[in-house]
Amino acid sequence: MSLSTVEAKYIAAANCGTPVVWMKQMLEDIHIHYDIPIPIYCDNTSAISISKNTVMHSKTKHIPIKFHFLKDQVMNKIIKLEYIGTKDQIVDIFTKPLPKMKFESLRDQLGVCPL
Repeated sequence: MSLSTVEAKYIAAANCGTPVVWMKQMLEDIHIHYDIPIPIYCDNTSAISISKNTVMHSKTKHIPIKFHFLKDQVMNKIIKLEYIGTKDQIVDIFTKPLPKMKFESLRDQLGVCPL
């Protein structure tokens, strides 16, 4: 259970990063190399800052060690956390009730055709 929004976003990014690293390794096993950092979009600048900071602070010491795997991947340039504004989060279509206009806009961005 997270104690703050920053912690929740950081844990979510770390949970996203695990399968990304696994998929990158699978591609390398079949000789497909992708050398640039893989972007993971996050709408919380504090969570992005935690991933880039190599020093543990009192505000992050309670986050379980397993989630700091993300820091290692960012330092090794496997993953790159990038900021995306809350309004531009396409995933909101799956997680929030939206007004019709916003829903249709996100649906179009996903490339889904209306029935």
